[in-house]
Amino acid sequence: MEKIVTALIILLFAALALDVFLLGFAFTRNYRREATCLALLSGTLGIYSLGYALELMAKTSGEAMMALRVENIGIPLVAPFFLLTVLAFFHPRLLRPWMIKVSVFYGVMMAVIVFFNDSHMLYYSSIEMGFNGAFIAARLSRGPFYFIQQAFSTVTMLLAYIMLFVRYIRGPKKLRRQMNLFIVGSLFGFAGNVANFFGAVPMNIDPTPFALSIGLLFSAINLYQHKMMDIVPAAVDNAVENMDDAMIVLDIDWGFVYCNQEAKEIFPALEKFSGTEEIQRVEGWPAELMPNSAAQVVFSVAASPSVKTLHRATITPIVSKQGTVIGFSLTIRDITEITDMLARLEELAITDPLTGVLNRRHFMELVDQHMGIALRHNLSMGLLLLDIDHFKRVNDSYGHLAGDYVLCKVVQVVTNQLRAHDIMARFGGEEFIILSIEDSETDLITFSNRLREAIESELISFEGVDIPITASFGAVLIEPGQSYKGALDAVDRALYTAKRRGRNQAVLGKI
Repeated sequence: MEKIVTALIILLFAALALDVFLLGFAFTRNYRREATCLALLSGTLGIYSLGYALELMAKTSGEAMMALRVENIGIPLVAPFFLLTVLAFFHPRLLRPWMIKVSVFYGVMMAVIVFFNDSHMLYYSSIEMGFNGAFIAARLSRGPFYFIQQAFSTVTMLLAYIMLFVRYIRGPKKLRRQMNLFIVGSLFGFAGNVANFFGAVPMNIDPTPFALSIGLLFSAINLYQHKMMDIVPAAVDNAVENMDDAMIVLDIDWGFVYCNQEAKEIFPALEKFSGTEEIQRVEGWPAELMPNSAAQVVFSVAASPSVKTLHRATITPIVSKQGTVIGFSLTIRDITEITDMLARLEELAITDPLTGVLNRRHFMELVDQHMGIALRHNLSMGLLLLDIDHFKRVNDSYGHLAGDYVLCKVVQVVTNQLRAHDIMARFGGEEFIILSIEDSETDLITFSNRLREAIESELISFEGVDIPITASFGAVLIEPGQSYKGALDAVDRALYTAKRRGRNQAVLGKI
């Protein structure tokens, strides 16, 4: 019989070594909650195995009680930590930080009760050494706290198995592939619990530490095989959670693995999104962001029915130490404000800051394009140069603020008369230039006079004072093939002629 005892002790120390190895495996992983739960379960089973080995080696009731004290540091924690491990990997939305703290507190409380059992005898009402038909073992009479602990462990383990199998049955095909060995490992633990509960093991041997350790090995192989703890670096968890950018981590098939709070702000549906499902199923997920997308993608999201925000996503492969791609990280930045700022800067670069019409430099760039189009389509173009009459008197008589107001009002009056294909720019102080498409000189001079009359008839009032305003116009028709430089010289001469003849008139020039 000594050989049986020796074999059992060897197996228990082998289980202990396996548990320590799995504990180390968990600590080398990069996933915070999952690794923590797996490490706690491995360490708990290791203590359980060690305590049971010491119990088999005990020769006196004192040694047996000490072994039971060690054993019962682990026993109460096996069920809650197994449940937490199931939650961490397959029901992550249900796992809360307080659950780990409560489980540890419960385990410590039960360990203290067992440690001081001699003073209250409420866990074991008696303990003595006796021969069980194969070897010397501790004979225990169980007290009320023992049954409380057994009931809690049974309910907790049953809940864990139910949640595990429900997730396996209802989960997508990809998730079931990831869970196969985990399920097999869980069946070992389940079988050990059932056998121990019904006393179906010869010589009253407790199979639980053996069964759970083997089951945990299967589970760890499963987790390693599918890289389920190799994707999110725990070292940067805090930085990821507190970063301004959104972070979403996906597996190799673009199945959801992890996201920070900022990502949930952009896609609220992620709050209730279960792990491993394809990220494209998230409500509101942009069509631009797919597995075959470029490394950088710009997309918009409806922040409200009337407001859209613009975002830029950077897709980065996550590479294992072996050099294989095991997933992807999506870093998403809100670029709405930056885009608006760039748009404003671009607008400032091409427009006059006071009046809002084009500035001279950008007008010259557009002239080249329009002249090329006109030449290809054999179109004539009209060039108008207008100058506000006696503008210096406005500044001198009413002040520069009034002068600025007049400039803006004249621009407003003129732009209201322009057609879709006309372009206008501020050419200098109080001079403005217009490029239009015209069929004839008659149409061009008619257009010029319409603008002139609109300015003359506009009642401009600044701080309760009426300011009469007129403008002089020079106009030139540019035939296909003629140069803009020649037209500019001609329109400038025509404007000078209009001023010399008494102002408030339009003069047609010739190139």
